[in-house]
Amino acid sequence: MNNAFQKAEPILQTLHRNGYQAYFVGGAVRDFLIGRPTGDIDIATSAKPEQVQELFEKVIPVGIEHGTVMVRYDEESYEVTTFRTEGDYHDYRHPDHVHFVKDIYEDISRRDFTMNAIAMGIDGDLIDPYDGLNAITKGEIETVGKPDDRFEEDPLRMMRALRFVSQLGFTLSSTTYQAIQQHAPLLENIAVERLSIEFEKLIQGHHASKAWPLFIHSNTDQHLPVFKEEPSLMRYCATKKWRALGDFAEALCIFHLFEPTFPIEYWVKEWKLSNKIKRKASLLVSSYNEWHVGNELWTIYKLGFELLSPFVRISNLMRAKDEIDIKTAKKMFEALPIHRREELSINGKDIRSWFSNHPPGPWIESMLVTIERLVIEGHITNEKEILKERVLQWNPQEED
Repeated sequence: MNNAFQKAEPILQTLHRNGYQAYFVGGAVRDFLIGRPTGDIDIATSAKPEQVQELFEKVIPVGIEHGTVMVRYDEESYEVTTFRTEGDYHDYRHPDHVHFVKDIYEDISRRDFTMNAIAMGIDGDLIDPYDGLNAITKGEIETVGKPDDRFEEDPLRMMRALRFVSQLGFTLSSTTYQAIQQHAPLLENIAVERLSIEFEKLIQGHHASKAWPLFIHSNTDQHLPVFKEEPSLMRYCATKKWRALGDFAEALCIFHLFEPTFPIEYWVKEWKLSNKIKRKASLLVSSYNEWHVGNELWTIYKLGFELLSPFVRISNLMRAKDEIDIKTAKKMFEALPIHRREELSINGKDIRSWFSNHPPGPWIESMLVTIERLVIEGHITNEKEILKERVLQWNPQEED
């Protein structure tokens, strides 16, 4: 058992000492069995939430109405959920009610896919009533029970299935795939915020090239924002040698470059994304266009060190035959005469003082950008007197 599980063992030990059952469950168990790095450790227990609260010093009732609390232990957080079964899902997201049970087998029966329906004891023994380990060995995604039931309960599970194809490189079982084809229209009932979380995880997968054709052949793409307006978008994705991206902003940049008639602002609106994502995606688009018309130094500077890797991923996906080497890009950035505007030897106050008879306005920013670019591209050195001499050659009225 790896270090992540070992760190969590005291949680299980405490529950056991007090007469409760407790197991590791969920994605961490799956990834451990696959041999992937494990993420958050989730625990299922026969103890009810109030009993868990009594046993641990720091407990946050994050979803106590559904049996889940967050236990803080040794600077780590662990979701601890009471064994439960669930009622119908009339809102396609939450069960109408939950019933706490004493049996781990009943709890496992409510989970989405067999590979996620495995519990692991503190000794490493597995409880695997749905043959999830065999599904992992075969690299197959199969629902727990009838796929029609699982997808009607929560249609987001269809997106999760496709996301796991991208992340794990697994295939869909024939019954799972057929059910997705049949129930894809139910995705229209899912809040777009939930869709965006799964979609972002999908584009971060190393096997997204396996997922795009499944979207197309199951018509799932026709029930996603923007994609349903332009069927060629997903088909274009399927023609590319896809690379794992970092976040949704990078994906928006790619999709806009594929089909420029849909501006970044429209993607952000339809997928209900943040202004931060919009700003990043817009900068990546402008940087891509600047770079590929020959303005490489200015592009590197405007990106900054943190966005070099996202930019290289995007450019190399779009132009596989004209790849940019990330090490070269980083060396170019390091060699720049300045790395941010604050390092420029003059600022807006200087320019305003040199033209004290002219009212302040956009012309100051325009002058700064011009000077900045001249310095970056090596046309002038970053010395105050030299920059001042160049600034004084201009007529501010021409900048209004």
